[in-house]
Amino acid sequence: MMSAQDGRPLPAVYRQSDQVVSSRLGDGGVLVHLRTNRIFELNETGIRIWELIGQGLTVAEMVAALQSEFEVDESVARAEIGDLLQMLGREGLVHVDGR
Repeated sequence: MMSAQDGRPLPAVYRQSDQVVSSRLGDGGVLVHLRTNRIFELNETGIRIWELIGQGLTVAEMVAALQSEFEVDESVARAEIGDLLQMLGREGLVHVDGR
């Protein structure tokens, strides 16, 4: 199991909440939580991670995708994903897949 930057383990697979709609805007994108009407703006990396979550990829697969697409080290990709997943989870935008 991979760890977030703060050392806490990350579950393998996350799912997008069905209470969230998203849209790409230029290089980034926005997420709208329909229950709370809160809007979250994501940069290019963030919206790509959101799309990868929607594809059902594991955290390890997302790390590999970011490494390839953005040409970053594994530790950087893992930290970006971990930080975003923690924020998305706190806000109720994603949940851990119970598989």
